[in-house]
Amino acid sequence: MSTSRLIRPTLGVLVALLAAAVGLAAYDVAIAADSAGARSAAKDSAPASLKIKPDRHDFGQVIVPLMSAPLTVRVNNNSKSASIEFTTIVAAPPFSIQTDGCSGAPLPSGNSGNVKVVFHPTVTGKITQKKALTLTNSARKSPQHVELSGQGIVGATPTATATATPTITATPTISATPTFTLTPTPTVSSTPTPTASASCTPRPSATPDVAHLVLIAGGQASDGTPLNSAEVFNPANNIFTLTTNPMNDARYGQAAAAINISGEAATLVTGGFDPTGVAQSTETFDGSTFLTGPNMTDSREGQTATSFEDDSTNVLIAGGQDADGTVLNTAEVTNPTTTSATSPMNTPRVNAATVLLAEPFSNTCPAKAVITGGSDGVTPLQTAELFDPATHTFTLTDDVSLGGSKMNAARAFHTATLLHSSGALKFLVAGGEGVAGVAQASAEIFDVGTKKFTLTTAVGGTDMTVARQKHTATAFGETTVLIAGGIDSSSNALSTAEVFDLSTNSFTAVGSMHSARFNHAAAILPNGKVLITGGEDGSGHTLNTAEIFDPVTNKFTLTTDASLGGNNMNVARKLHTATAY
Repeated sequence: MSTSRLIRPTLGVLVALLAAAVGLAAYDVAIAADSAGARSAAKDSAPASLKIKPDRHDFGQVIVPLMSAPLTVRVNNNSKSASIEFTTIVAAPPFSIQTDGCSGAPLPSGNSGNVKVVFHPTVTGKITQKKALTLTNSARKSPQHVELSGQGIVGATPTATATATPTITATPTISATPTFTLTPTPTVSSTPTPTASASCTPRPSATPDVAHLVLIAGGQASDGTPLNSAEVFNPANNIFTLTTNPMNDARYGQAAAAINISGEAATLVTGGFDPTGVAQSTETFDGSTFLTGPNMTDSREGQTATSFEDDSTNVLIAGGQDADGTVLNTAEVTNPTTTSATSPMNTPRVNAATVLLAEPFSNTCPAKAVITGGSDGVTPLQTAELFDPATHTFTLTDDVSLGGSKMNAARAFHTATLLHSSGALKFLVAGGEGVAGVAQASAEIFDVGTKKFTLTTAVGGTDMTVARQKHTATAFGETTVLIAGGIDSSSNALSTAEVFDLSTNSFTAVGSMHSARFNHAAAILPNGKVLITGGEDGSGHTLNTAEIFDPVTNKFTLTTDASLGGNNMNVARKLHTATAY
């Protein structure tokens, strides 16, 4: 018997044994894999984990019945694979949800959504609700709650103080280029009940802005060039943040107005000086970027822009000066996509002031507007005109058909600010350059019912404490207006401020600003305070500082103050716009 024949069977046995061993190992691996998969599936089917930051918010003090700036609750899905479905997200009054970025679609694993909440006090006093915001969903430990608190306060009527000595600085260098001061659209805390008509439906309450933010747009830089930069001020943290994209056209001396587009916040910016001269362009800031709009029928700087604040997105653009230096009597109705000319005004005017004769967004139809004063290119004007949106025509307020009057003084670079008393609409016209070419201290009230102007001194009131032009005037309640800065009759830049009270038709000096300012801009904030931005001081410096006026203390605080924790504007600017939207 040979050795080779003995070896072959032995090798065959070894091969068979090895194959069996490999098969068993493969079987064991398959079992292990199936077990791991089962554990993974069980883990995936478990409820997802939800993390909410922060789990409590304090809105601080908010004047009754104004609305706070929104605060953000961030909702994170911390699971590795499971999505979270939200059944309901609700807030208990006086807190409410402004935007809900979680409901409507599952929140994927690793993703987050934001819920923005606001505080709208109806009574004074501190309120804390441990379950003010409730989120019901498919995550573990549902429902989850967020504690919200805030304090409703009464906005104090300014108390009389000793008249502050105006801060006199070096005479400012006034550019030969025509400039203007934009009158901020006032926000009023309550709304008189409008009268319904066949085509006009009153809203139950006014909605002065949607995002509760302020857009700071364009302006003139320290070197005199127009700026295309823009930034957004958030009153929740007092921070200025540059917009992701700048404006499409650098501009200063422009006019801007807040509009609503399907309930979303937007701001229309029009005209002004651009790098090539006087701009004809418009653009709309939609909350994140600037969209190119239609060209106006005329190039314009020193015009007024007044939103109708109805269900349309229309803005009345009136007057101004064109690229050839001609003062315009033309006007047009412009929106983010179209513009159309109206009948012309009776008088060409630049650096005028316009007031809408209605509370912001209080009706579904457009209200009438009054444009006051301005210059015809030679001298300030005493006339005013009423615009009727139904006919797109202007009528002088002293026309026999209206039975009203013209102003008691000619004015340019003045302000006009809407107020109301016991449901009767009025507006305050204050200061401005007179026929003598210098600032004046006089002021007057326009009565919407009679179409007549009356000097404040003729109804038991006072003139302003200081003559001013190129100042700002901002309503911070039904009957009160903050007048800030400007230049006086000796062309000195002013740091002083004063408050007008319609109940007494009088002006009272309040605390001064930290800087003298003219050609600055102002805007009302959701908490009833007033934001003052930029401008030029008395030494020829363009400012990047900002300050906030508190009507409770009658004092100004820089946004960089430790008590506010904010910052300066990112860019120094004057002749810019500040628009609450």
